[in-house]
Amino acid sequence: MIVVQVVDPTLRRAALRACSPEEDVVTGPLTYEAIEFGFPRLLIREHGGGWRPPSPKVRVVDIEPSTLRAWEASRRAMDLPPTRLEHLSGQLSQLIEQRAERRTAVDRALADVSRAAGGRLPLPLTGFARRVMEFPWHYRSLHPVAEVCGSSRGALKARFRRRGLATPTTYLRWFRVLAVASLMSDRTVTVAAAARRLGFTSDGNLCRMLWSVSSMTPTEVRTLTGWRRLLITFTWQHLSADDREAWSTLDDLFRSRAA
Repeated sequence: MIVVQVVDPTLRRAALRACSPEEDVVTGPLTYEAIEFGFPRLLIREHGGGWRPPSPKVRVVDIEPSTLRAWEASRRAMDLPPTRLEHLSGQLSQLIEQRAERRTAVDRALADVSRAAGGRLPLPLTGFARRVMEFPWHYRSLHPVAEVCGSSRGALKARFRRRGLATPTTYLRWFRVLAVASLMSDRTVTVAAAARRLGFTSDGNLCRMLWSVSSMTPTEVRTLTGWRRLLITFTWQHLSADDREAWSTLDDLFRSRAA
């Protein structure tokens, strides 16, 4: 997840273009929540915007006025200058590649899922998983998932059903469970603190969802054995070779955002 706190509308659009469609880009009203409750790998911040300082754990790129002037000068110096939007997109893409966190907890969790499944995870699946695991506070229900897909909940469910997949809500709940287990692998994180961070209404609500999805308790998922058990159960039930093949046919799931 990339968080973008900028006023310039062209710069915001450029940030959306600069990132892969499989990666969530948060702008506007949700930026505070994304920093406070999510797990972004980079914050792109317009200098002098008066934004609240982010968590020290979040990598920050401040776009200085001098940087924007230099980018614009380089664009105008070209024989065939691209549009400002295209040029900003290219510059931001390079900046993200250089500065973004390259190996996050979500990356490590998805690598474990891939190994447990016995095969590479399709990009639509990783896009779905990243959104839920990096910002579970926001993706608590199917509505925001459908919204970012440019679809209704009913249409999204129908797409999964036609491919013989479990419902999107099933995958949503499993990835929220994996987010719980990943966060609580830090034994200093209490169940109540995890519930607040991940968007559960109470620690009891977290425990109930964890049990209903995985038949495990918070104490169990904290352990390496519990994590492995989660992975095996999830991949055995919902990430067979046929399931992964079906997911690969959802290649346009998040494309609408990048248009």
